[in-house]
Amino acid sequence: MKDYLKVAGKVAIVTGSAHGIGRGVAAGLALYGVKVMVCDINDEDGLKVKEEIISAGGVAEYCHFDAFSSESVNRLAEETVRIFGGIDILVNNVGGGLPSKGFEMISDEEWDRIIRFNLTSAFYMCRATFPYMKEKKAGKIVNISSGYAIGGGDYCAHYASAKAGIIGLTTSLAKEMAPYNINVNVIPVPTTDTPMVHITNTPDMIQEEINLTPLGRIATPEDIANTVLFLVSGSADYVTGQIVAPNGGKRMLV
Repeated sequence: MKDYLKVAGKVAIVTGSAHGIGRGVAAGLALYGVKVMVCDINDEDGLKVKEEIISAGGVAEYCHFDAFSSESVNRLAEETVRIFGGIDILVNNVGGGLPSKGFEMISDEEWDRIIRFNLTSAFYMCRATFPYMKEKKAGKIVNISSGYAIGGGDYCAHYASAKAGIIGLTTSLAKEMAPYNINVNVIPVPTTDTPMVHITNTPDMIQEEINLTPLGRIATPEDIANTVLFLVSGSADYVTGQIVAPNGGKRMLV
């Protein structure tokens, strides 16, 4: 049977992979033979994800990762190369927001923190991993954005702006990295069934999302992981600079 994906044996870094979507992506890639570097600031839970992947028959290691520190990012890239011999795939998943508030109430510190956490961290990671992909003349980068980057969000201008910046970063890097056979794409994720969504959203808010989604449910981490899997696979070798939105039809990009 023909190997449709061609990912077995590849090396991936998945940032923020101790929980939620990142955990789902790390586990999903490992199921198809990708060697995964799990990384997070939460060492205890990150190590648990590493062990879960190994227990399921996959290959994984763990590295402490601070999204706010370029030095930490550089160490992560170096450690991945030391352990696995290279970097083939980067999934920039780490990020998040703060409690909702009107834009006029957002402090300078809150604005800077959200931009750094979501956008600057992705820039750091792309900059740190690019030399290794450039040397091999091959690589796949998937940046995780948000539906708010496209449609805006209520009382989260800082988060929506950071996630919109990720789309601009993606399209720019896709052009710069194309001569080195490196594909860069972005997924604007929708509301996804993670532990965090049940903390930040009431049951009524989640039900409203379901009601507005043609497929009649919110996303799961597996839905996002499957989209990542396609974008890092050999089947997406001619896909770059694209916004790929697995959102159940809620927002159709036409």
